Amino acid sequence: MNKTMAYKIIPFAMLCLSINVSAANVEVGTREYKILLNPSLFTGHESVRMSKINDYWKVLKNLIEKGALKSKASGRLNLEKSRTVSFYDVKGSCDLLNAGYSFRERIEDSKRKVTLKFRSSDQLLASIQDLSGTKPKAKSKFEEDVAVPFISTYSSSTTQKIGKGKKLNKMDDPVRLYPGLKNKLFDENLAIEKVSGLTVSEYVYKNTAVKIGSIDEIAALNAEFTLTLWYNELVSKTQAIVAEISFKYKTDNEHFNSKVDTRAKVLFTMMQEHPQLANWSSINSQSKTAVIYQYDRHFCH
Repeated sequence: MNKTMAYKIIPFAMLCLSINVSAANVEVGTREYKILLNPSLFTGHESVRMSKINDYWKVLKNLIEKGALKSKASGRLNLEKSRTVSFYDVKGSCDLLNAGYSFRERIEDSKRKVTLKFRSSDQLLASIQDLSGTKPKAKSKFEEDVAVPFISTYSSSTTQKIGKGKKLNKMDDPVRLYPGLKNKLFDENLAIEKVSGLTVSEYVYKNTAVKIGSIDEIAALNAEFTLTLWYNELVSKTQAIVAEISFKYKTDNEHFNSKVDTRAKVLFTMMQEHPQLANWSSINSQSKTAVIYQYDRHFCH
């Protein structure tokens, strides 16, 4: 082999090795399975909405306990959180979206939190992103999302609090909050605004679980369900624009095994294909974020 060629190959191989070692140190914290539901099926004020959520859970619970899974499903879906959600990007060019990022703000009880997330079907690529926050209590996660029919996407994200008076109107705002974005060479002078002009009202229903497997001979591994509804309440307080059912389980140190993975797939497949549940599903297989970006089709040119 040509010596010059060898010198070029060796450093490249070492670089690949270092990247793989770095990625191997980032463990998937949770695996979450997500299905969009037909939002029109949850139309109505709170009492009607709650009745329809209970109807859905009764069907799902019965199929979990008497179907192929034959596992006890506990609890009921109760309203746990209500908050507002907005995404920010450059109108027209959608620089963050096109680079694989989403920049989200949530406000709950007047407390503001922002999240920068990077998504990719490539686990390695998602794991090596620098999403470090600037706040002392910033929290980072690395997760796997599974969409219908069975498509995995990996995401790194960091969430941190911001002050009540903090403005989010230029690209330098997310860059200053997440300095790793400096390396992406975004034009920090560009204006950012709420994607599709939306401030979404989010209602999160939780408190149900099903045993999906075991971590060891003693500890059970439960999958927790969440039903999420999003509304553009400036247009309608009774007609949701997004409805999603999901279940997730923690994979601390990736302690899930083939049995857990198989049972999760059985459950996910049943939720998509069983006639009693398929009627609840949306024909739209996008993520909630994608729905917001496409709410105004002209936001991204």
